[in-house]
Amino acid sequence: MIIQMIFDWANRTPERIAIIHNGRAWSYHSFARLIAAARGYFVRRGYIGPGYAVLAFDNLMDFWILSLALRSLGLTTMAVGSAIAAGQVDLPNMRKLGLPNVRCVVANPSETSAELNGLFTELGLPLLSVSLAGEPALGPEAFEAPHPLGGHILLTSGTTGIHKMVLMSSACDADLLRLHVELFGIDQHSLLSVFNYGAWIGAAYKWAASTWSVGGGVVFEQAREPWQVLLHPGISHAVLNPGTLAGILAAPANAFPRNDKLKLAVGAGAVTRLQVDQAKARISPHLFNYIASTEAGVIAFTSLDARDDLRWHQLLPGRLVEIVDESDRPVPTGKIGRLRVDTAGGPTNYLHDDAATRAFFKDGFFYSGDLAVMRSDGRMALQGRVTDVINMRGEKISPAPIEERLGELLGCSGVCLFSTQNDSGEEEIHVVIEAPTPIDSDRLTAAIKQEVGGFHRARVHYIAALPRNRMGKVLRQVVQAQALASPSPFARTG
Repeated sequence: MIIQMIFDWANRTPERIAIIHNGRAWSYHSFARLIAAARGYFVRRGYIGPGYAVLAFDNLMDFWILSLALRSLGLTTMAVGSAIAAGQVDLPNMRKLGLPNVRCVVANPSETSAELNGLFTELGLPLLSVSLAGEPALGPEAFEAPHPLGGHILLTSGTTGIHKMVLMSSACDADLLRLHVELFGIDQHSLLSVFNYGAWIGAAYKWAASTWSVGGGVVFEQAREPWQVLLHPGISHAVLNPGTLAGILAAPANAFPRNDKLKLAVGAGAVTRLQVDQAKARISPHLFNYIASTEAGVIAFTSLDARDDLRWHQLLPGRLVEIVDESDRPVPTGKIGRLRVDTAGGPTNYLHDDAATRAFFKDGFFYSGDLAVMRSDGRMALQGRVTDVINMRGEKISPAPIEERLGELLGCSGVCLFSTQNDSGEEEIHVVIEAPTPIDSDRLTAAIKQEVGGFHRARVHYIAALPRNRMGKVLRQVVQAQALASPSPFARTG
């Protein structure tokens, strides 16, 4: 269990840095003492499992202290602070989450408001504004809780249709932590940043916990610009999404030093060739791309060295990943099919959601909703989502590879394609380009003709920034609504 590992490291290396939060450092000894004080706070107030505790604040330092304390006492925690702002949780309808036994809602004094208190009062849930000042510690010698150890609930990003709950139990954590440590080369000398990922997101939970499991340190930066994380001396690893990477690359030229020892892993979306070149020149030569989901964890981890590494991903040894047809039969090499991943050692269902579980978990596999293709050397390329296909003269095609190629041809940071029927009943392609100014018309027409020549013309839209969720994934439905609401010119493709 994570908390036991933290206490073990507090005994072995008490002065080693465990957390740097908004520029302030805590040693393992200090971290463990705060968790012990939180354990005492909850035990003295009768909050021992089973049941659920909802953590309604954003501060990541406080989240880990209070969540680990509650988990060690048999409760299962769920963070809803930044998830509220991201639309993952609707507070007035929180009971729709399906949690049957919410024991308490936990806040910290700096983030408690009358509005928040009122909302939870209406739901009949006690709101605890927790302050640990003066609280006697309850240490690891009192770990014999009367109930099984609790877990932590992660919320999915919504790419499978709706936001769902995934339970990370202590058993799941054991395999998960080992995998992340081996994958990224993390050890007790590592200092890893997860930037400002919310605690309901898998990346924030999994990478931080993995680092503590081997006695390393974690950097959370919530108060400043993301690029300022790179100013921390000794930072060795960083995990971020394409949106955060774009923000860092937009910083002034000399804002941060290049770190030739830093390992930088980008997940939750595709990066462009231009971003890779800029990141290697400005941040670190050691750049990786990983594919993961809240449900299945990491399935591919690729060092971005050769040009096709952006597209063709290196699957993890030991992970069973298959590309199958509609009848769940593996498709031949080079054929596009549905991606499924074995669930061994990880979650096998969505919490309190039988219908969603039946739709996405089957026969020991998780079906992510992604389309993919396998190459003869065992590398895999994603081909977009099952629900994002474009109808090109009766042929259903995935837009993702076309968007990637258009982005490179046009030298822009993002492209989003969708098709609709026009007033004449013809299928019409829309090309939404993330660029501050229009692109040269001859260059634009040539690129579109090359990539979407199946349409005799394309409707082109420019947008300063494609709307994305907190994980950096493009919100396609929002893009489509915005594009259809404004007139746009055509580019001839034939």
